[in-house]
Amino acid sequence: MDCKHKPEAKPARKVISDRILDVLADIDDGCGNMASGWNLPRECYIDPEFYEFEQEAIFMRSWLCLGRVDEIKNPGDFVRVDMGDEPLVMVRDQNMDIRVFSPICAHRRHLLCEGAGNTGRLFRCPFHAWAYGLDGHLIAAPSMNDTIGLKSLKAEAHLPSHKVEIWNGFVFANLDPDAKPLRPTLHKLEKALEPYHIEEMVCMPVAEIRGCEWNWKPQLENGIEPYHSAYLHGMLHDFAHVRLTSFVDFDDEDGAIYHPTGFYYPDAGFNPTGKALMPVISTLGDKERNEVVFASIPPNLGFGAVPEGLFYYLVLPDGPGRINLRIGHLYPEDSTRLPLFDHLYKIAQDGLVLFHNQDAAATSSVQKGNKSRFRTPGRFSFQEESLLQFYRWLNKRYQEYAAQLRQEAAGETASARAGIPVPPHFASQEAEK
Repeated sequence: MDCKHKPEAKPARKVISDRILDVLADIDDGCGNMASGWNLPRECYIDPEFYEFEQEAIFMRSWLCLGRVDEIKNPGDFVRVDMGDEPLVMVRDQNMDIRVFSPICAHRRHLLCEGAGNTGRLFRCPFHAWAYGLDGHLIAAPSMNDTIGLKSLKAEAHLPSHKVEIWNGFVFANLDPDAKPLRPTLHKLEKALEPYHIEEMVCMPVAEIRGCEWNWKPQLENGIEPYHSAYLHGMLHDFAHVRLTSFVDFDDEDGAIYHPTGFYYPDAGFNPTGKALMPVISTLGDKERNEVVFASIPPNLGFGAVPEGLFYYLVLPDGPGRINLRIGHLYPEDSTRLPLFDHLYKIAQDGLVLFHNQDAAATSSVQKGNKSRFRTPGRFSFQEESLLQFYRWLNKRYQEYAAQLRQEAAGETASARAGIPVPPHFASQEAEK
């Protein structure tokens, strides 16, 4: 869905520092191949300047997952999700379309909503009672007629609206109004997941874990890297051993990284029993019943598809060394009608908590290690091919954005030398050189 009101673009960073360019050169050098490559430099995980760079290079230009369509079933249902400094809200409008807005009032920029719920037929700002319809248009602005009439105000005041795409029941938004569609980049993963019918699954209540003290990238790294599973998770993961993992070829235009890991026995499950607790999805073949598909659609969705359903997590950056998480389960609707469903679902949740706690402790330790001045990039294991694929996905976007900034800077410098007026902020930077 294209946005009706294209948001005003944030001013581009006109200068990219030599320091960041050096980091980007190291990243590019390390993304060649498994044998000679290495993982990301220290700055990528802890440095505020690099974090600001990648907020523009990645999060302002990529498809961001905000949740599931069945979290907002009725008109007025909304879920607020923050990506770094950008608050976003997905909402179901009166025509049952799903929209994504920046929920900031056009008057004094007060946020219009918190959390999740139903806002009725409009969003009303609690600061000065300006009101917006579910389509983002301004519909009321008290005590403004003496300065500007409502009709004129409506022409200029609205909620910034963003591109929306639905994929297998997941809601994605892109803050770049010129972004290319998401779905064509996911054709490999979509084919692999076709037997699961994920778009028909029912979403369980989402759990939120706030204040995780690590960078956003290790959360995705752990989800797609099988090397650690035999050592960190041990017996909990033995039924899906790393030696049963196979990797999928990755192309630069791919929008997903994924790999299947086989089971030692069919219909296994990530819970204390090691077996699926719910009925196996009826459309799965022998292949799907004997594996888990671990996948990531960067920069913020990760999931695992298993014979009974799917578990997923959304990674929400909150600074260079901090994230929030939204974690959910999906099951076929028939499974949710089982008499013992609530009991079985609790066991499934407890199983994932075990894995999360182990991963969280390890990721927290990795973040602390990344802060060390003596930390240098490490080499890849052959069981970490998916990590290199993720770094290639990142590198492509880092380098493209850096090239754009250099091109813009060169153009403005040439204009200045030709006597064409240059924006004041850039002129001052040129004067400092």
